[in-house]
Amino acid sequence: MLGSLELLKTECAILARLYRRFGAPDVERMLQGAMLMRWSSLTSLGSADGLGRRMALAAYWQRENKAPDRLASVAQVLKAKGF
Repeated sequence: MLGSLELLKTECAILARLYRRFGAPDVERMLQGAMLMRWSSLTSLGSADGLGRRMALAAYWQRENKAPDRLASVAQVLKAKGF
């Protein structure tokens, strides 16, 4: 999946550094944000300027804070069907 042993070592080192610095809950949020943005590597999360981490966290919180879609009530569904 990762292609090579060297790439796996790099990805693990980035993940370990993020875990030591930010802790498990924040790293999990970063990973979920990166998945939402369809990133295939952790190198953006490990950047020195922190832009990748901020982007991933913003994507995560944007999804979390989104208002849930309103579900139609049973009465509305039955009325739409003609009952």
